[in-house]
Amino acid sequence: MGFAFYAERRTAEDTKELAYGYVPVALKLAQLQATQTTLKALVQGVPDERNPVSLRVILDAITAARRVRFAEVKQALAAAVARGEAPWARVLQGEVKKIDDSVVADRGMLDRLFAAMADGDGARVNSVLIPLSALEHDADTALENVSSKLQLTMNEAGIATELRGQRLVVALVLLVALTLSVGVATSLSARRLLLPLGHVTRRAQAVARGDLSAQSPVLAATEIGELSQAFETMVSAVAKARDLSLSNERFAAIGKMAAHVTHEIRNPLSSMGLNLELLEEELEGQPDEVRSLITAVRHEVDRLVRLSEEYLRVARLPSPRMERDDLRQTVRDIARFEAPELARTSCEVHLKFDEALPPVLYDPGQIRQALLNLMRNAREAMPGGGTIEVGLHGVGMGVILSVQDSGSGIPPEILEHVFEPFFSTKGEGTGLGLAIVKHIVEAHGGAIRCKLPEAGGTRFEIELPIASGSGGLLRFAQDDVSDQIE
Repeated sequence: MGFAFYAERRTAEDTKELAYGYVPVALKLAQLQATQTTLKALVQGVPDERNPVSLRVILDAITAARRVRFAEVKQALAAAVARGEAPWARVLQGEVKKIDDSVVADRGMLDRLFAAMADGDGARVNSVLIPLSALEHDADTALENVSSKLQLTMNEAGIATELRGQRLVVALVLLVALTLSVGVATSLSARRLLLPLGHVTRRAQAVARGDLSAQSPVLAATEIGELSQAFETMVSAVAKARDLSLSNERFAAIGKMAAHVTHEIRNPLSSMGLNLELLEEELEGQPDEVRSLITAVRHEVDRLVRLSEEYLRVARLPSPRMERDDLRQTVRDIARFEAPELARTSCEVHLKFDEALPPVLYDPGQIRQALLNLMRNAREAMPGGGTIEVGLHGVGMGVILSVQDSGSGIPPEILEHVFEPFFSTKGEGTGLGLAIVKHIVEAHGGAIRCKLPEAGGTRFEIELPIASGSGGLLRFAQDDVSDQIE
């Protein structure tokens, strides 16, 4: 009976705290969070706003409403603290005050933002908008965390109240049955919580055996579920690092082999080429059949020289020397350089760039080599002539450099092998061109993809990260600029 009386009193206290403590704070906090989320969305939509005057009126009204919401939340928390039985309110009170203090600076930032918009100064708008967006986003995230903590505390209090109520009923009926029920419930709960741990253990054993294939984590809203997700993320990172290491080792081995082979055969090839020139001079006036044989030998020697040079290019591939520059001019120069060679095969180059792109950190020489390889591959894919489209577009925090031809395309079954060293669909190719391009792009911290457009042909996309300090907004105003080089 003493236990029943105690449980009843605690249930009444929890109900009172829920009605006069949690609920008012939760309601006021939800209103504040909704106001902050609206303010954040409006700030993020500033670049697209066509009527700054009306937007400012709305922002002023919402910021004023937010100040009122902050005051209401603080008042509700102060009332909860005053009762002396709400330690959770003291914790939330400090966090809400910290958030309120952090958003005071947005008033001056909004004034500077609209002044820059009135002047039409896009650069100054971006310089103010980036920290302002970050401030509003951080405030929204912080309020969401406070709301989550309050919700968690409320859930815990509710669960505790429900359990006490159940124990009260069971104690009044049979205290012995209560003891047995608690024991069974504890066992079942532990079994349910620990059941996914077996999957994580088996997965760890498989990884220890070398299985780094991607798998779905345990979907459970528990610490074990979080552990499984973190473990799968780690396995993916290890697999990616292993693939990159294998690629680097493969290229290092190819480079050593290429350096050795080219060193051994370049001198004999040079001597053979010189002797063939002398022999052609000696055979001046001889029958065409004899001269055609000498010409065929000379062509084969030249082909071996070109192959040795391509292998040697792998051995000499250095680490990129990064420069912060506009990638568009580099692409234009390469397109103009390659245009005469493409014109001889009835090919045209079309350039399509975004008007405003941030600077990119890249090695001009290596990116030039990568783009030339892709354009020459596109030319060889269209022996009867066609169109090569080279594009530059900003996406997120990167820039996409694309090369697309109008040829017959790559068979889908070999698409995943095109970047492997020594893989080639051309009879006389070394299979190193696309492998070198992939190595260059990855050394720049980027990624390369091969796609088959629905309209036909093949499209290669190189994604390079923008240079640090370029700003988080890629374009304040953007138009497509098209150019054609024939």
